[in-house]
Amino acid sequence: MTSEPASSPEHLSGGQGLKNALRRIFDSQIPNYGAYNLVFAAPEEPEQGEAPAPDGTSYVLGYRWKPAELMIAPVRVADLSSAGSPVEVNMTNLAHATMWDDNTYEVGTSTGKVFRFAVEDQPVLDVGPGNGIVLEQDVDRIDFDAFMEAFIGLA
Repeated sequence: MTSEPASSPEHLSGGQGLKNALRRIFDSQIPNYGAYNLVFAAPEEPEQGEAPAPDGTSYVLGYRWKPAELMIAPVRVADLSSAGSPVEVNMTNLAHATMWDDNTYEVGTSTGKVFRFAVEDQPVLDVGPGNGIVLEQDVDRIDFDAFMEAFIGLA
């Protein structure tokens, strides 16, 4: 499912414009989107046997505490558009969840989908040639890390 670009780089002045664009991408794909907190995540190199994320694809991660659920929405940062169908991970399909020594997370579903990703405090997103924008998500990351600690405990 591909959507139109959420916004052009000229309209993304500062991190809040970028957050709004990522929120629009997520909201356009997810039912009950208002129930989720969001963070941006970059895919990590997969382990042997895992499928890599398509080139240029990152994730907008939506998470909620009750019921415990993680929604992984692929996003193409270069043009701020959807990069595929979102994947819902909850207690009915969670196969495993872990945090690796390099502070990356891995989540797998009972259908065999595995996602390994990193959530940084201030990632720089290249939304076009020469348009690197800092996404400030320091506070969001603290909450997300606490969520993932609990989510891993439920796995």
